[in-house]
Amino acid sequence: MSAGREDPMFKVFLVEDEIVVREGIRKNIQWEQYGFSYAGDAPDGELALPLIRQIQPDLLITDIKMPFMDGLALSELVRKELPQTKTIIICGYDDLVYAQQAIRMGVEQYLLKPVIKAKTVELLASLQKKMETEQKQREYLAMFQREAQEYEAFSRRRFFEQIVTGGLSVSEITELARSMEIDLNAPAYNILLFSLNSAGYNGSAPEGYTAALAATQDKVTQYFIDRPELLLFRWNITTHAVLIKGGLEEMEPRTRDCAEQIQALCKLAEGEINWHIAYATPVYRLSALPVCFAEANRILSYRYLCPEEHLLTEASIQIGRKSGGTTQSSGKQEIDQERVRCFLNNGTAEEVNQFIDQLLHSAGEETLPLPMFCRYLTMTVYFATSSYLDSIGCRADTFWPAELRPRDNVSTPEEARLYARQVLLHAIGLRDNESRKQQRDLLTQAMEFIDKHYPEETISLDRVAQKVNISPNYFSAMFSQEVGQTFVEYLTGKRISEAKRMLRQTDMRSSEIAFAIGFRDSHYFSFVFKKVTGITPSEYRKGDKR
Repeated sequence: MSAGREDPMFKVFLVEDEIVVREGIRKNIQWEQYGFSYAGDAPDGELALPLIRQIQPDLLITDIKMPFMDGLALSELVRKELPQTKTIIICGYDDLVYAQQAIRMGVEQYLLKPVIKAKTVELLASLQKKMETEQKQREYLAMFQREAQEYEAFSRRRFFEQIVTGGLSVSEITELARSMEIDLNAPAYNILLFSLNSAGYNGSAPEGYTAALAATQDKVTQYFIDRPELLLFRWNITTHAVLIKGGLEEMEPRTRDCAEQIQALCKLAEGEINWHIAYATPVYRLSALPVCFAEANRILSYRYLCPEEHLLTEASIQIGRKSGGTTQSSGKQEIDQERVRCFLNNGTAEEVNQFIDQLLHSAGEETLPLPMFCRYLTMTVYFATSSYLDSIGCRADTFWPAELRPRDNVSTPEEARLYARQVLLHAIGLRDNESRKQQRDLLTQAMEFIDKHYPEETISLDRVAQKVNISPNYFSAMFSQEVGQTFVEYLTGKRISEAKRMLRQTDMRSSEIAFAIGFRDSHYFSFVFKKVTGITPSEYRKGDKR
């Protein structure tokens, strides 16, 4: 049987009102010998239908004339509900007209009564081959779809990055969108950003695999399928972007609804994941999308100052500017070190200036000019950063340069801001180096696993991700970001490279090579080989090296 089937046999279900005929068919056929397992039977269509829905057989054998519900009515219902189920009709000579009608309806074949074992076996053997072929085709189609989705996500990320960083003109955006079959035509646009990671996520290390995070990512991604007005893009490893488009009047309610839907899905895993959502003000030109993205990114950056605020808006961050990162103590504003550590977990170098401004504003305008507050700010940032570095394995006393040690001579907001910026950038650099080191270690493990197991049909992105103990989504993003190829492109390249060697250095047939490098079907191997190299395996063997 073809690989990938959970059940090694095709399941068959029999419906026949004559108990002698039913028992004879059941007992006289060695089902397993012909690739089938006998899954059950029933005396009429009415009793059979709920069992068929439960069992979902691959093959239905049914008498054409039965009480309560006949074979034609049953076959029609099964065809609609289980279109992949094949049907064989049992009929007498008097029922041939009905049998021909059934074949026009999609029934595979018919058996004449009395049912002869030899004829039944012949029909089963023919159907088994046909069903195996169709099963393979469905598996290949699913494979193509997965590959296409992975490559599309990779390409779309680069496209979105070019749009929001101002790297493309409007005409270039339009042309590239058309080539990628992305419809950007709309009177108005908005950008929503959301970040997802596991509750125990440490910014220095790749995200550990958790079932809750994986399930939430799948649910959120599923929400955007078949919603052409909501275009989902991956921004970085933990953050996604949604380009919302529509009419002038519908933009604000559509944006709010999108945010609320994501929020509702994330709440299902409350306590197990960290999540934040932010969106900007709608714009009315494609050329204004970089400004729109910058606003959404600015609002999202307040998740460090207000981590308890999951749905961030301009109104909520105004409250956060006043109280989110501070505590009242004897009439003085104090900066919470935990906010600094929270920023260092996920913040980027590009967000440092924004974060420092948020800290200063949260302390109150009246305190900014005070020299004591400036020195207090530098000490707070220093100790919070030292604590964070210790938590990720970078001892502060080892990694601090002398110029970043706390100073007593800081007396102005400008000096305090410059010092905080230098400290935070230094810490983020150490964090990212540690993260890259761990990512490289994971990628090394992943590639060693791929290099060892690429000839196996069952190797997949999910299997490799599980091997290195991170979520498939995270692994896919990390792999394409670091390697510059999707997982499927890398795996295919590995297999085709080995195929080239075998074609030139061995006398193995193309079909043998296909199975040796992980392709279950030689035709599919030839298709992929030509897709990658531009020529067929036989042409390559003959010496064409295009």
